[in-house]
Amino acid sequence: MVFWLLLTISLSLIIGTVLLSNDMKHLRTIDRYFGLDLFSYEVKPPTPKALPRPAPPAAVRFPLLATEPPMAQTASTFLRTWRISGAEMCAALRHAGIQTSEWAAASFNADTFECFFEHNGKREKDQLPSSIFVIVRGDAAGTINNMRVKIVNPETDQYGQLDPNILRIFEVMLSQPQWLDFHEALSAIKNLRDIKEDGFGASITFSREVLNPDRYNFTLSLDAASGPQKRTRDYFSDRTWLPSPEPTAETDPAQPAPASGQ
Repeated sequence: MVFWLLLTISLSLIIGTVLLSNDMKHLRTIDRYFGLDLFSYEVKPPTPKALPRPAPPAAVRFPLLATEPPMAQTASTFLRTWRISGAEMCAALRHAGIQTSEWAAASFNADTFECFFEHNGKREKDQLPSSIFVIVRGDAAGTINNMRVKIVNPETDQYGQLDPNILRIFEVMLSQPQWLDFHEALSAIKNLRDIKEDGFGASITFSREVLNPDRYNFTLSLDAASGPQKRTRDYFSDRTWLPSPEPTAETDPAQPAPASGQ
């Protein structure tokens, strides 16, 4: 009798150990199988499905502003530049009635290009004959280096102001480069008054000769001499930029790069 009691107790302990081991895995299996509902089960939500990744675009378009060199219109905001070529300046003078020659290589130097206008009036009594000489000078690319005017014994009105036909020369030269900050030059020239205006690389001078009071000289030129001016000019130079791509150029990442030599 004692033997069977000890055997029953031993088997109960073994069975209990097995059912309670491994986090009661076996006991939970029996509970689910016979529906005893000894445990309250938590319902785990299903694992969410991963959202599909968006497909990469078929083509990548590079904006031109990322590769385009600075434009001349932009350069003129930061640096004084000629916004008109020598040939265009000469044509503008001819359109205004000043019959300059065509823009062509100078006789003394094939690398220098110029156009000019010269007019000599009649000598009156003891006065010097009136004369006008205009020259626009630059290089073969059409870039203007300087413009000069020399007038001798110019005609004036009763108020001592320059004849409008002569003043037109200076009006064209000062308006065509589109530099709007030189406000006093034209008024001074009209009244035959000496003036010198400088502004970030541009220089405008109109003066009466000291020894010859009836002779006047006008010069308009550029000279980017300071460090900031030179650095700005170099930045806007076409020589420092690679050619920009075609406006419709596209790079397709899905397409393999062409083999070398194709």
